[in-house]
Amino acid sequence: MDVIMSVNHIDVSLLYFSLGIFSALLGMSFSLLFRLQLAFPSILTSDVYNAFVTLHGLVMVFFAAMPTAIGFFANLLIPYHCNLPDLLFPRMNALSFWLMPFSLSLLLFSMASAGWTFYPPLSSLSPSVEFSVFSLHLAGIASLISSCNFLVTMLATRTSLWYSLSLFCWSIVLVSLLLVLSLPVLAVGITLILTDKHLGTCFYDATMGGDPLLYQHLFWFFGHPEVYVVILPVFGLFSSSIQLSSLHRIPGELSLVLAMASIALIGSVVWAHHMYTAGLDIDTRSYFTAATMIIAVPTGIKIFTWLSSLLTMKRMTLNSLTFLQVSFIVSFAIGGTSGIILSNASVDHYLHDTYYVVAHFHIVVALSLVYGILVGLYYLSSYLSLPFSLPLSGYASLFVFSSFSVFALQHFQGYSAMPRRYFMHSDTSSHALISLLLLITVASFIGLIIELSFAMASLRFTLTSMNNGRSRF
Repeated sequence: MDVIMSVNHIDVSLLYFSLGIFSALLGMSFSLLFRLQLAFPSILTSDVYNAFVTLHGLVMVFFAAMPTAIGFFANLLIPYHCNLPDLLFPRMNALSFWLMPFSLSLLLFSMASAGWTFYPPLSSLSPSVEFSVFSLHLAGIASLISSCNFLVTMLATRTSLWYSLSLFCWSIVLVSLLLVLSLPVLAVGITLILTDKHLGTCFYDATMGGDPLLYQHLFWFFGHPEVYVVILPVFGLFSSSIQLSSLHRIPGELSLVLAMASIALIGSVVWAHHMYTAGLDIDTRSYFTAATMIIAVPTGIKIFTWLSSLLTMKRMTLNSLTFLQVSFIVSFAIGGTSGIILSNASVDHYLHDTYYVVAHFHIVVALSLVYGILVGLYYLSSYLSLPFSLPLSGYASLFVFSSFSVFALQHFQGYSAMPRRYFMHSDTSSHALISLLLLITVASFIGLIIELSFAMASLRFTLTSMNNGRSRF
């Protein structure tokens, strides 16, 4: 009960972690159910299938990825990195968390089946879209409160010492700026869906002079930066973990900060590469193709800096941390390379909305995010000298290999032009194999979570009893 009533940053971070793990299990259960439908048709109805696909996307992005990567690690580490007892506004910090369970409840209650992107006119016809929109508004308000709190905390304490901010703090600064920039645009876009539906406006109604493409522009102006919102904190954690493992500052640390800033900046102006098939003119397609490819430059800088830092360690041992670090780099490099292929407008006309896109997104974001979070937990235990370790069990190894296999196979489905979001496919054998691998992934993830829960049982007691000497790197 004291954890629930607390406004301490440690307790709030653990609440975020608990919410993230619960939401991850919930989202994986949705994916397992609709994957079984693809492997063995007629298990679900079409409406339930679409609802599970919608809930899977929204739950994983807003209630699993963001609370874990941002809410947990940022709340826990920013005060330590800035040598503070807590964030500047602890009550606002607690408020930002307690909005999330209500938001998740509204979303689950809605069972909306319009797809996680809420494209009109599909969303305009859905009878439960109102609850989903209200849910996203609550989650957006919570994210804005947290972002402003993080920014103000670091601005108020390190105004004249920006050069001494850790790589993780820099990543949170960039993430907070991206959220402040893009979340209001999403709020406007989904609110206009409700005004079209209930107030007689026609922003997205083509029969009344509106334009459904307006919503796609508004949504993807938020949607593409959101990818970097969830992955940039992992970049910071990964860089900090290498820094701590090697016992010296990373060579080219400034280049890592500039690379993250470049990724955040360029990622905010390439949203329309999701809309190549929507009828964009040739000049617009050329711009977004070139701008999307440019993201590979700062991304390559980061990967090669990480590799050089790993390979130049004085003592590099093949342990669980090294395994996860290599898994993260390989996953992100392969997922990023498949994204460069999609950036070409001509190629995208063939691969758009196929399982190739599903594979690319999940490898570059979902798998890299999970592997990076596991690396972050190792960093957390070492940085704070916590009396627990996270052994590389069979669960962790099995999770890495099975999860990567699931989405690696989907590349070949995409090459065959198999469209996603279809209720049934004639080729059920490939879906059956992927569903089996996903079942192994879910089982190994549950085992890994059980191990983590035992390993972190003493986390709160240890942190709250620590001395207030905060800063290391």
